[in-house]
Amino acid sequence: MALKTPIKTTNKILDISLKLFSTYGFENVKMQDIIDKLALSGYTKGAIYHHFKNKEDILYAILGRYDEQNEKIWEIERSQINGRDKLKALVLLHLKHILTHKEIIKSSLSLLRSLQTLAYKQQHTQTHLTPIVESMIEEGNSDGSLNVAYPKAASEMLVWGVYIWLDNALYPLNQMEYTYKVRHLRIMCEGVGLSVIDEEISAEFLALWREIR
Repeated sequence: MALKTPIKTTNKILDISLKLFSTYGFENVKMQDIIDKLALSGYTKGAIYHHFKNKEDILYAILGRYDEQNEKIWEIERSQINGRDKLKALVLLHLKHILTHKEIIKSSLSLLRSLQTLAYKQQHTQTHLTPIVESMIEEGNSDGSLNVAYPKAASEMLVWGVYIWLDNALYPLNQMEYTYKVRHLRIMCEGVGLSVIDEEISAEFLALWREIR
């Protein structure tokens, strides 16, 4: 029998749980369902609880699996481009990240649209991304590429708009509705001096819409 390493065990738990959550809905799956399914592959209840204390922890680990961009974000922060271009690079990184994982996203739409997932995304983006965006806006103000009076408020608006409001996996829309939302976010950003959602970014959002709907 192959050795069950901690990483292998964790990945198996996440794979099985994702299938159950996607098939039956997060609310309808109990920890015992996960335990029973994993038992068929030789995993014990103790091994599962050693890694995760409840199904919420499993959900957050699943979401975190496809949200590991820290190193690439760090590279953008350290680059020699101006603040505005750093923000553009950050948005493009996010869109590319979604496109890379589009198959797992499309197979998990019911899970991604759950209240638990939305709460996680809101907390995660505000805690981890808003400070980064705020710093880039302040850098843009300093180097002259941006002119934003209230960087903190603007960073919250941009993060919410890009990572949540325009996430078609969370809020499914037809092409016209989605196009209007992209334009509206662009207008709001430009209105506060945050000229980041340009033609290139807008086109990338619409291209992504065609992939995940």
